[in-house]
Amino acid sequence: MGGYDSSLAMKELKDTVIICNPRAGGGQAKKRWEKFYAQLQEKGITVNFSFTLYPGHAIKLAKEALLSGYRRIAVFGGDGTFNEVIQGVIRDDELVNPDLVLTFLCAGSSCDFDKLFKIKKSLIERLLSNDVIKIDLCRVRCRGFKGENVVRYFVVNSSTGVISHAIAEFNRSTRFINFLKKISVDLGAIVSGIRALASFGTFNGTLSFDNNESEWSLKNATVFKSSYFGGGMNYGLSSKADDGVLHVATIDTVNSVRLFLLIPSLYTGRILKKKPAKYHKCKSFKIDSRQDIFVETDGEIIGYLPAEYNILPRKLPISL
Repeated sequence: MGGYDSSLAMKELKDTVIICNPRAGGGQAKKRWEKFYAQLQEKGITVNFSFTLYPGHAIKLAKEALLSGYRRIAVFGGDGTFNEVIQGVIRDDELVNPDLVLTFLCAGSSCDFDKLFKIKKSLIERLLSNDVIKIDLCRVRCRGFKGENVVRYFVVNSSTGVISHAIAEFNRSTRFINFLKKISVDLGAIVSGIRALASFGTFNGTLSFDNNESEWSLKNATVFKSSYFGGGMNYGLSSKADDGVLHVATIDTVNSVRLFLLIPSLYTGRILKKKPAKYHKCKSFKIDSRQDIFVETDGEIIGYLPAEYNILPRKLPISL
């Protein structure tokens, strides 16, 4: 069934719960929620909702929503909030409730997941939408901070190398970085990136694309579904959410000055045309190193290398 059912307006959406992260978008999501909630009230739409209170809380709220019998979970926040909810509804590569549908209501600073689709609907129209598609889910296994095995799922991207170390710098609760975030989330990200460029060296590792193994010396490796990342940067590819493959971009070893000069090409979408950059498509990807290199998924540092990535085709139902 396509479109959305306007008869749902003026009624309570009993099967739907919204998980809202008011801290998304550098805290701008709080104001966006107040505006959105006022619009719901104007249209007589009653919906259950919960606010996240701390990092990782959306995982717990998603699990509680399933136990309460909700069949649709709408996420009001950014890519990171959406990622957390996914962790709460997937177990052993399968949906805990096969009838569940997720809805992403973009309220973060970048919302790179949304850029996979050409969406012209308002947030309310998306909340009421019956247009459901199944998208690919990416799975990564890596080494946790205490040596344990970690399994995470993502739908946007995962990086290891200079980008993951820049994200770790960005996520650190230092006075300076927090001050920059209050001025501008993008400014905080840029400064964190510059710091990582200046301090991160290279790492030697073994890469395997669909079991074809080789030795590499890298600055960074990113596995992605969305060509966009960091808000305004992109790889210049027309990737799809349901194409059944992992997209992998690597940056070979270059000095810090040359790496810094590559930054403009990240904003123009021409990075993969540069000599240090390589691009691959595969079903599985493995990367290993003797160094403790961070692994991140959709903005969250989850552990260290080695990491193994696999594609789970059309596994996640979402409404658009």
